[in-house]
Amino acid sequence: MTDPRTEGVAALFHAQSTELTRLAYLIVGDWGLAEEVVQEAFLRFWRSSHVLRDANAAPAYVRRTVVNLCRSRIRRRGLERRVSRDADARPAVEADGRDLDVANALVRLASGKRACIVLRYYADLTEAETAELLGVSVGTVKSQTSKALRQLAAYLALDDPVAGSTEDGH
Repeated sequence: MTDPRTEGVAALFHAQSTELTRLAYLIVGDWGLAEEVVQEAFLRFWRSSHVLRDANAAPAYVRRTVVNLCRSRIRRRGLERRVSRDADARPAVEADGRDLDVANALVRLASGKRACIVLRYYADLTEAETAELLGVSVGTVKSQTSKALRQLAAYLALDDPVAGSTEDGH
């Protein structure tokens, strides 16, 4: 006999795991780490799903857990870098096709700015939803998003030989 709670978590995993892994990847910049984060989020959800009052809140609960775990992993990675004095290390980008430039530029952003961009434009959350998920004010989301968009534009212009050149080819 199968546990209905386990079946519910499995169904949610099958419905949401691919999208949540993409979300996590865009925040942390590493596919392997993104997959680990999503698996850990679902494990935590399974352990606590018996206390969830509203089954309709399950996707939001898991998404919030994924974002929080990503932020935690980024902080931990930052601490490890400071300790090892390896400030030039960046997570490997494993995107393909036309999204490679954008993925490389995203990885160059600070974690807070990257999270704002990913949640606003990839996960299509409102400023208020993003602020709630990240535990910051709406003003912080607006500010970080604006700064991140300017940085992304600069990164992408510098990395684009056509956009970064003048009319005479220099």
